[in-house]
Amino acid sequence: MLLLLANESSLKHFVDEAYKVIVATGGVADKVEPPTTSVEVDTPMVDVEEDSDLSPLFFQPDKAGFYSPRTAHNTPERLNCYRNVGRFIGLCLLHNQILPLPLCRHVLKILIGRRFSWHDLAFYDSILYEGLRRLVVEAEQNPDTFDKHALTFEVEVSAEEGGGSVELINNGANTNVTSTTVYDYVRLYAKHKLLGSARPALQSMSEGLADVIPRSSLAGLTAEELRLMLNGSGEISTDMLKQITLFNNEAGPSEAPDKITKFKKWFWSVLEKMTTSEKQDLIYFWTSSPALPATEEGFQPVPSITIRPPDDHHLPTANTCISRLYIPLYTSKSVLRAKLMVAIKTEGFGFV
Repeated sequence: MLLLLANESSLKHFVDEAYKVIVATGGVADKVEPPTTSVEVDTPMVDVEEDSDLSPLFFQPDKAGFYSPRTAHNTPERLNCYRNVGRFIGLCLLHNQILPLPLCRHVLKILIGRRFSWHDLAFYDSILYEGLRRLVVEAEQNPDTFDKHALTFEVEVSAEEGGGSVELINNGANTNVTSTTVYDYVRLYAKHKLLGSARPALQSMSEGLADVIPRSSLAGLTAEELRLMLNGSGEISTDMLKQITLFNNEAGPSEAPDKITKFKKWFWSVLEKMTTSEKQDLIYFWTSSPALPATEEGFQPVPSITIRPPDDHHLPTANTCISRLYIPLYTSKSVLRAKLMVAIKTEGFGFV
């Protein structure tokens, strides 16, 4: 596979198409909004037995949009899928490609060999984290009334995390949580939620990443730095795009240079007035990446715009493999904006 993906444009196309396949076959699952007392299980994207090998590989434990491995039977075939995901991550890092799968912070820490803490639960399940934090505060401030919670070292976990009741310590179902042991309870509860039965999947992802990139080369990174390298910046910097975007003039020799210059100004003016969501749609339409890379060097190849002959009837098109946008020389800025907005909101894509 490494030989097949040696070409940058081939890898870029592979990243885009592979993620579409993952989603289409149930590779990731969106989480429904969790209630305050229990966790609902989302419906699988394919008609299979819950938690089987064909269930989604990842799920969203919170509404923040980050994904974590979804527990199943951990068969060799399924664990090999996770190892391939790790290799996929390594290829994205190796070739400066955006990974369209934002991972939870504890997953990123495990991939780079860093320890995670119970505070990472805030990025996994913010509601549970806040509940446990308040529990600790109450134990410190009102230790005499803490027993009213009647907690034990046994917890319920969702189907995505293995399901059923889990004892955090030996005989946990019969061991009460007190104001002095609540710290152990919180730490063990968070550890099980973040690691628990997902340990084999996370280990396989880590091994897959090491198949492509030596562990030593990632040792100095933080989780935040790795996220920026993998997922890019959510903010679309117009100034950054201005500095690196190349223009090609194919409008024809009869078009005056000052008209081409004015057209370029129209484009940047339209882009600056777009909302963040619209800018992200444009970047995706233009490059097939959901965000900008962390640095200018991350753009491979450099984005470009080809100005085609005047034509107010056709929409802009794009060749995402080479990050090239094709725009006719429209007669006004309003036409340019209208045509761009229609193009970037179009769901259907194909070869042009």
